[in-house]
Amino acid sequence: MPEEVLEKRNYDEQRQVWERKLERAEEDLYVSEISGKIAGFASCRVLDKEHAEIETLYFDTDYRGKGYGTKMLEYLLQVLGTERTVSLWCVKENPNRKFYEANGGKPGKEKEVQIGGKQVTGIQYIFER
Repeated sequence: MPEEVLEKRNYDEQRQVWERKLERAEEDLYVSEISGKIAGFASCRVLDKEHAEIETLYFDTDYRGKGYGTKMLEYLLQVLGTERTVSLWCVKENPNRKFYEANGGKPGKEKEVQIGGKQVTGIQYIFER
């Protein structure tokens, strides 16, 4: 995500977005807690019997590079089921996208999207099992 977009994000607006998603059961949310602190979180949803999507996978910088993200990704893939192809979209300029490739994600489609008023290229990663 471009830094200027992240800087514009407002806590209250983001809280409302997540509350709405959870109330509508649009996505399943998973939280990783380590020593009483939230280290990261992820969300996903089943699209149909053959496809699912990971919407969010985020860990605080203090917890990156320690295997927590990999464990969360493995858990999501397990929860979503081996019979489904799982996809994930991220901003192409995100340097952390190499994480998805290192964990079996294959680059797929690209598309231009608007995020926070900025045009960016999104790239899809496919996890086939």
